[in-house]
Amino acid sequence: MKTQISRQLAALALCLAAPFAARAGTPPVVTNVVVTAVSGSGANTIVTVSYDISDANFTNVNVFMLVSQDSGATWTVPATQFGAVYNDYGTNVGVTTNPTTKSFVWFAGIDWDGNYTANCRVRVLANNVGLVLIPPGSYLRGNGLAANDGVNPDGSPGTLSYDGDITDAPTNSVYVSTFYIDSTLVTGGKWNLVVGGYASSHGYAFDNVGSFTASSHPVQTINWLDAVKWCNARSEMEGITPVYYTDGGYGTVLKTGAAASTTPYWKPGANGYRLPTEAEWEKAARGGAAGHRFPWSNVDTINWSQANYTVVKYLVSSFADCLNVVPFDLQACNCGCNTPFCYCSFGSDSAVGSFAPNGYNLYDMAGNVDQWCWDWYSPSYYASGQTDPQGPSTAQSNRVLRGGSWLDNADNARCANRNNNTPANTNNNIGFRCVRGVP
Repeated sequence: MKTQISRQLAALALCLAAPFAARAGTPPVVTNVVVTAVSGSGANTIVTVSYDISDANFTNVNVFMLVSQDSGATWTVPATQFGAVYNDYGTNVGVTTNPTTKSFVWFAGIDWDGNYTANCRVRVLANNVGLVLIPPGSYLRGNGLAANDGVNPDGSPGTLSYDGDITDAPTNSVYVSTFYIDSTLVTGGKWNLVVGGYASSHGYAFDNVGSFTASSHPVQTINWLDAVKWCNARSEMEGITPVYYTDGGYGTVLKTGAAASTTPYWKPGANGYRLPTEAEWEKAARGGAAGHRFPWSNVDTINWSQANYTVVKYLVSSFADCLNVVPFDLQACNCGCNTPFCYCSFGSDSAVGSFAPNGYNLYDMAGNVDQWCWDWYSPSYYASGQTDPQGPSTAQSNRVLRGGSWLDNADNARCANRNNNTPANTNNNIGFRCVRGVP
């Protein structure tokens, strides 16, 4: 069995380098993919994948793998388990201008227990624009953690449910196809690069110019449609097909319009940049883990070493009894709690990447700034068994926001928490990040 698997995977390995780069025509070059089963069989199979890679402009790139069981018709095998040895996989893989051989170990038996066929294909993808691959598969949305883990605002033992989201986010399974997502929020520097370097000279008009504390901080004070139009401009700037159009025939790329009166059309199959669906966002935020409040899985509590958010405290009977409103918020602070409520805040957004990433190497999936999603907001939209949901098909009043912000308390930073606002809203605590389909 071991020898048979090795032959099939090695003989049928397929390398397709993903065409992502800061400008069209400058992607990393991946060649000579070789796949070999090195030990075990069935659930214990361990596979080594080697490849040659070079990049003309960058010294670090992101490398990922897709696996097909039907000769490349679909890429649905969820390859998620990789070894720490010879691990030239994931983010920040070092490269040079000359081809260099790299390798990584895939625990194929764990991800795909014995289900090898002669139609297996392996695809190695590389990009140099900070995109992270989210593998295909189902995730458990919502959050079913126990509520009795703290105190209520009146000082009694905890009985309030901060986790169930019974109306907005019941726990259920949702299938999401593979996609790419920015590892960080769109920064002020990147926003200006696209606006000044392409959009302003190619017919784009934004409702808001975009604000930011510094170029390394997230852009904010932009509405939902500003983010949509910027995604299109980024796509065109990089020479790829835009996603959003002004009409159902997809004849005119969306570049102008007011957020209060413009509803874009999403072109099926276009793999340019776009806003994440709410389901994509939550799957990415969870980082491959299930059943946890936050994007990290080592603890189900939060403090300022993990995210930028506001601590809300309440007065029980005296200053000494000033307690955190959210019981799983462990951040200590002295905000002079001599009124019913007081607040301890960072005071502003923070530079992207200031806190540790989640299991998918994504930064700021909790706090910093809220993140626009594609979906119209409906409290009852999600149900179990959905595949790649895109939100309600009929217009609602608000669009979805996710992630919480520096102005919100810890409850908003949970992976299951849902927020929303009108598409025309512009706050200094709202930003976004982009996703892309995999070509």
